[in-house]
Amino acid sequence: MGNGGSETKSMFGSLLKFLGFQPKPEARKTASRSSVTSHKLEKKKIPVGKLAKGMTVIELDRPWTDVPVMFQEVTIESEDEIELLQKYCQHVFIDHHSYKTIYAQQLLDKKRRPIYQKPNLTPRQASVSLREEMPRAQKAFDKSHRHINTLMRDVQRDSKIDIEGSKELVSSCVDSILSDETAMFWLSKIKSKDEYTAEHCVRVGILSIAFGKYLQLPRKELELLGLCGMLHDVGKMKVPQHILNKEGPLTEDEYKIVKEHTVLGYVFLRNHGGIDERVCTAAYNHHERMNGRGYPRKVAAELLSTYDRIIAIVDSYDAMISDRCYRKGMSPSRALSQLYKGQGDLYDERLIKLFIQMVGVYPVGSLVELNNGQVGVVLSVNENSKLEPVLELVTDSNKQRIKPRSIDLTKHPKDEGGQPLRIVQTLADNEVEFDLESFIQGIKGAA
Repeated sequence: MGNGGSETKSMFGSLLKFLGFQPKPEARKTASRSSVTSHKLEKKKIPVGKLAKGMTVIELDRPWTDVPVMFQEVTIESEDEIELLQKYCQHVFIDHHSYKTIYAQQLLDKKRRPIYQKPNLTPRQASVSLREEMPRAQKAFDKSHRHINTLMRDVQRDSKIDIEGSKELVSSCVDSILSDETAMFWLSKIKSKDEYTAEHCVRVGILSIAFGKYLQLPRKELELLGLCGMLHDVGKMKVPQHILNKEGPLTEDEYKIVKEHTVLGYVFLRNHGGIDERVCTAAYNHHERMNGRGYPRKVAAELLSTYDRIIAIVDSYDAMISDRCYRKGMSPSRALSQLYKGQGDLYDERLIKLFIQMVGVYPVGSLVELNNGQVGVVLSVNENSKLEPVLELVTDSNKQRIKPRSIDLTKHPKDEGGQPLRIVQTLADNEVEFDLESFIQGIKGAA
């Protein structure tokens, strides 16, 4: 791990700057109907994910008679009207003047609206909150795990899926995350290489909801985002499992087959269960990229909705930190560094910065190595000093297991030789012989 330490330190320099980064999430402002009159009509094509109140829709990507609206032009005045168009269309043409008016207001609102900040808690308060929330989180997590396994089998058999059950479980996850997302984070650390696709879908759903909370999205959008995450990879059940689980490198033909999972997922979701179009599209677009070089369609960035962009980020992050049949997972800091390098080119630049800011350099549940060689698990993050979290030390300096001992780095603890303890790098879960599942079971047992 010697070389890994210097590599990780260099990554930290790029990541730490985000801890003080204060961009704001998107907001919408209603424009009056009169603001889009008395000007030359000029239309602009936009994806339905960018619709906002005040915009005037003058053309659809399908005949007006296919959509249950009364007029062949509509100025958006409610979220219901937006949802209706999003259900039936992938893009629309709007009056460009109304777009410029709303977009200018959105930029103004982004400068004014504060980002979500988690309340400052003492380590003891954080511990109590975690243990109080753990039973509810455990119930929602276990049900989600069972449900997604059943759903994946139904997809494989081309059977009708229980979309209402999916919505109920996502709602339960939202309840838990709105109360305290830490419990869900801990549970999502339990992983099985043999059930990667199902567990990956649950984790992407959970982390997407948490990110949406950080962006201060309303509950309705959190539930939709969670559903996008949980269903984004269902198309992999249509890919031959011997290719999906191949331990060695894929051939060019095999890789082409794997990439078809985005199309297969989209087609399945469109044809089964009356699922929201934005959920279907997230399955279609989560491997599309901002530079237009993603797959399967090389879609231009302006046609990717916020849901598509969020799922693309979370999907990539979870895949990077997870063990796969063909490679080991990387540490959280290295994964964040990879995302950072891809901002603007592969991923939405603003969302990447906010995601890194949310996850932080030392995510809860991650393994870290101290300057004396000991390894600890991050129990909670001190909001006023994010580089000095509360740890549970689990090994000695020789990486041998010890009886766990909690330390708060803001208290500047020292080792037996009197040396002040500090973190030098984060570790991948596979870099230390440590039974994380048993550790989490201990947290649950104390709940």
